[in-house]
Amino acid sequence: MPTSIPVLDAACMANGTDQERADFGDKFLKGMVEHGFVKLVNHTVPMPIVEDTFSQIKKFFKLPFDVKKPTINDPKKGQQRGWSPPGEEKTWWLESNTGDVESPQFGDNKESFDCGDPNDKHFPNQWPAESALPGYQKTMDQFYYDCGQLCVDLLDIMAKQMQVDPKLFSSRCTNEASTIRINHFPPVSRDILESGQVSRIWPHNDFGIISLVFPDRTGGLEYEDRQNPGTFIPMPYNGDDEVVVIVSETMQRWTNGLVRAGLHRVTKPVDMVGDR
Repeated sequence: MPTSIPVLDAACMANGTDQERADFGDKFLKGMVEHGFVKLVNHTVPMPIVEDTFSQIKKFFKLPFDVKKPTINDPKKGQQRGWSPPGEEKTWWLESNTGDVESPQFGDNKESFDCGDPNDKHFPNQWPAESALPGYQKTMDQFYYDCGQLCVDLLDIMAKQMQVDPKLFSSRCTNEASTIRINHFPPVSRDILESGQVSRIWPHNDFGIISLVFPDRTGGLEYEDRQNPGTFIPMPYNGDDEVVVIVSETMQRWTNGLVRAGLHRVTKPVDMVGDR
């Protein structure tokens, strides 16, 4: 039987009793260790912020090229900031390259927008003109702070459940290296996806500590079934109020492999109909 990741009610993080928070922490750590993924509902990122973020980013990707062009990410810099046009990133190199291919011929069929700490002077964010998309920067800044606080709280819960200093992980989150990434997957023919040369996002582990993924009602996000390595299971979508927490490679290193990174990918939805 395929393995289902746990779905946990996170309401106790904000107003639960000590026992409720302890029970949540036990289930959360267990899910992260066993699966590398846990889905949360009733989390602490306000739904109006989530809804406004998705509304704004949809408007961004619909902007004309000339308006988005000034925000194009410079791949030569150490952090991704701004807009990455379709095909720029090639996640195939992270986990799928066995060493027999030397040129980056396998592309990602996606475009994305990245932003970091609003106060980062070394890698400043790049925004479209306020007149082109009013309120976009303000919304993304608030989304960054709210997601960051949820991540810190979850790291403290993990550390406490592992019976170490609750601030062991979060105290190392300095210089605000976190990034908000929004992905958009333009229409693509089924034949191209099935050719094996292009994917939405190839199987990969994230680099950081933990990742938060807010799924869209359009399917395609899949996670590896650890009981059947190489087999991927579609991530179910049950509503806009859920967030998937994914173990990343830094957490795997910090815990000496106890909490392993969760391998995931984005492909065509299993219920896809038609040619696009």
